[in-house]
Amino acid sequence: MLTLDLDESGATALVIAIVFAVLCGFAGLAVDIGHMVMAKAELQRTADAGALGGVTGFLPYNNPGLNQEPNWLQGQQKAHTIISNAANLAENQQFTIADGTVQYGYWLLNPPADYVQTLPLIRNANSAYLPEPAVKVTLSKNVTMYLAPLVGLSSPQTVNATATAIIPEAYQTTGVPPVAVSWDTVYDNVGGTVKIDVVEQNIKPLSNKNIAGWFNLDGGNSVPSVRIDAPLIADPTGIATGSQIYTVPGTKATLTDFITSGETIIVPIVQFVEKQGWESIIGWSAFKVDSLSANSMTGHFVDECFDPNVRPAPATTGTIGGVAGTPKLVSP
Repeated sequence: MLTLDLDESGATALVIAIVFAVLCGFAGLAVDIGHMVMAKAELQRTADAGALGGVTGFLPYNNPGLNQEPNWLQGQQKAHTIISNAANLAENQQFTIADGTVQYGYWLLNPPADYVQTLPLIRNANSAYLPEPAVKVTLSKNVTMYLAPLVGLSSPQTVNATATAIIPEAYQTTGVPPVAVSWDTVYDNVGGTVKIDVVEQNIKPLSNKNIAGWFNLDGGNSVPSVRIDAPLIADPTGIATGSQIYTVPGTKATLTDFITSGETIIVPIVQFVEKQGWESIIGWSAFKVDSLSANSMTGHFVDECFDPNVRPAPATTGTIGGVAGTPKLVSP
């Protein structure tokens, strides 16, 4: 009987080589997929920031009042500015306008059945649909795949991110306590992204440290007079504009006259509060009062809040004009 003694060492080496190549391919695939996930997260973070920042650019409105229109182009430009900020990177590269789109228009919070959100520029006549000014940011990037092609995945792969934010439409508000806060008190700049500072802090309107200050509506030195019979805010020429307040640091009023512990208050944001004089309102924020004394309140700013006192009709007394809610994300 003839017996063949075959040397199988070469076949074993071939199998090992094939298995090794496959394992390397899958390992590379895992690395590249992780790379894609990280790039996707970077895109989403920037899209969120661009949308949230963009809607704040709608203010002040064009033709404020019943026929007001958000400043659409200013909002779009602000979104682009945030997106292209040097701190917002994907694949270690800054974003450009070519990396995505910024759309604007009205978003329906309570749309009818089968409605497609197309962001029309004309406010829907049916108020029950809750149309609110919105910015939609869409970003995309090509991500290079280094090892995944070994298992048949092409390179580059495109990743996308979308974010839509609204800012509840600016109307008139009532019941505002006579406390204005500075921009730096409300917001922090974290890695190039502006965020509301939600850490507990103590607000003292009597301070001259540019944190918070009293204000009144008539440009005088009296105790703050934000009461139901108060006149509209006036600018230095005496024309009611709803855009400025008169800060009066050191006024001897007490917070307990205007604020209740446990409530969430809506306060105007100005650039500076450490000096007496007219200051433009540059925004609004909500502050949750956890505890209260005569001249200070401890609590935290709230990143999502609607002003319950906002009403959609012009008023002549006891109001502050141009109040918008807090920007918030409504859709990816």
